[in-house]
Amino acid sequence: MIDNSTSPYVNSVFEQPWWLDVVAPNAWKEILIEEKGETIARWPIVKTRYGIGMPDLTQALGFWISENEINADFNYNKRKRITNLLLEQLPNNKSIDIRLNPKVDYFLPMFWRRFTINPCIFYRINDLNDVNAVYESFNEIVKKNIKSANNKVTVETIDDIEILLMLLDKTFSLQNRKNPFSKDLVRNIYSACKDHNSCKLLYAIDKNGYAYSGNLMVYDKNVCYGLLGGTDPKYRSSGAFSLLLWEGIKFASTVSKSFDFQGSMIEGIENFLRQFGGKPIVYYQIRKQNIVLDSFELLKPRIKSLIGYKQ
Repeated sequence: MIDNSTSPYVNSVFEQPWWLDVVAPNAWKEILIEEKGETIARWPIVKTRYGIGMPDLTQALGFWISENEINADFNYNKRKRITNLLLEQLPNNKSIDIRLNPKVDYFLPMFWRRFTINPCIFYRINDLNDVNAVYESFNEIVKKNIKSANNKVTVETIDDIEILLMLLDKTFSLQNRKNPFSKDLVRNIYSACKDHNSCKLLYAIDKNGYAYSGNLMVYDKNVCYGLLGGTDPKYRSSGAFSLLLWEGIKFASTVSKSFDFQGSMIEGIENFLRQFGGKPIVYYQIRKQNIVLDSFELLKPRIKSLIGYKQ
């Protein structure tokens, strides 16, 4: 385990040790490949109830391979060898469900080891050098919403995560759903990201101080991610969240190279995000089931009930 709270062997902020300490405390470890005294590959993995999986609010995990290895790997021979070395260190008696960073685009070694591989997409603006050009790529309806919201609210940086938690509750209640994210987890992520200068929290506020929308972004030098956003259902048509995204993109241009909407495979959400001119980025979800273990975990509560087990 790397002792420092930050690691150079990462694809994104989500692979940093300090991030994993928050989202998967005492439940993660890293697989390292070292040669000639140098780390050439790293894969942080997280133990969940059912095996190896993804912690909440974490887009993707690994794996990182040294650029020196990739740049000299014209025939994918090194990537094949390194990928196999990483896969050999995965637990072979647990179910596995991992979303891979989009930099991992060579998946055949996983296919040959009988992983199920599903392509997914999110949207990303890859070049933030000219934010005016970015704005011009927006759909006309998005531009109209931004202009409309500018007449109703101002965008402010407010160091209060509780406002966003309230907005998230209201957002999910409109869908007759409970907010699926632990409030303590969100609070801890925000605190850790502030400690590492890796987040920005924006709100759309009206003249009476009422919050229409909120958006929490996390970032590293390469990518700024829209992590969590919520809107009061009373102001869904205000355009406030579109304005927040635009202001978030402008902020991202000062700290990162690209802006990641995170996205969704849900058609309605995908349609909204697509209007901001981002490009679809493919990443892979790899899965392998341990049917015996999964069945036992599903039956465990029933077994405990039958034998009268009390915790």
